[in-house]
Amino acid sequence: MGGSAPGRRFRRARRGACGVSRRDFLAKVALVAALLALAGCGWFAERWEWNQKLTVEVLVDGEIASGSAVSYVRWQEADALDNYSTAYRGEATVVDLGERGVLFALIGEATKYVAGYTLHEELGERRSDYETLYPKVAGFRGVREVAREAYPLLVTFTDIADPTTVKRVDPDDLAATFGPGVALKRITLEITDEAVTEGEVEAVLGWLRWSRERFLAAGGGENPLRAPDNSPVGYETIGRTKFIRR
Repeated sequence: MGGSAPGRRFRRARRGACGVSRRDFLAKVALVAALLALAGCGWFAERWEWNQKLTVEVLVDGEIASGSAVSYVRWQEADALDNYSTAYRGEATVVDLGERGVLFALIGEATKYVAGYTLHEELGERRSDYETLYPKVAGFRGVREVAREAYPLLVTFTDIADPTTVKRVDPDDLAATFGPGVALKRITLEITDEAVTEGEVEAVLGWLRWSRERFLAAGGGENPLRAPDNSPVGYETIGRTKFIRR
């Protein structure tokens, strides 16, 4: 007799008009969905990264005092929700003014934008066109002067060992803080292959190594880094990550 052998049954997968089984079709749909999800998370996104050196030059009685620090910056092309993933790390620029004190140019969110702000015209791009501007920034080499409106926050301390003595410094009037004969000459930015700066700020500000409990205790239970200003609360709170970000 014809037919299949006794006790054995063969089950054939149902196939559509294109010869693809339902199981294969669902597997492919799941794979495409997973790839789209990964793309939305930025797994396949293009990245642009560079190291940038910020140098601050100060005139002290006719002589130049300067300090530099190298930071790392990363930008990533927009995800499915048109959000840009970004990152930066480094530390503040330290300028030793001798008997006049120490000036700090802080890092922060603006650190990610200063290169684009400084170089966009020279590179023929608008600052907002991240996906055409930042690939050019990453490949740029050279030193350029930072525009006044892109300056970082400048601060100093009346007592370098006491974080509660922090105060802002007006870049247009350093003499008001450090005395006659002190003036900001310029701030420059360089896209560089040099390594990210480490350890220079902690060597000057020992309290950066304090535990969180000790740090808050210095401010009466709050962040002690409160620089007086003209705001309604009377001060600006400055996080420790403005000095060091790893």
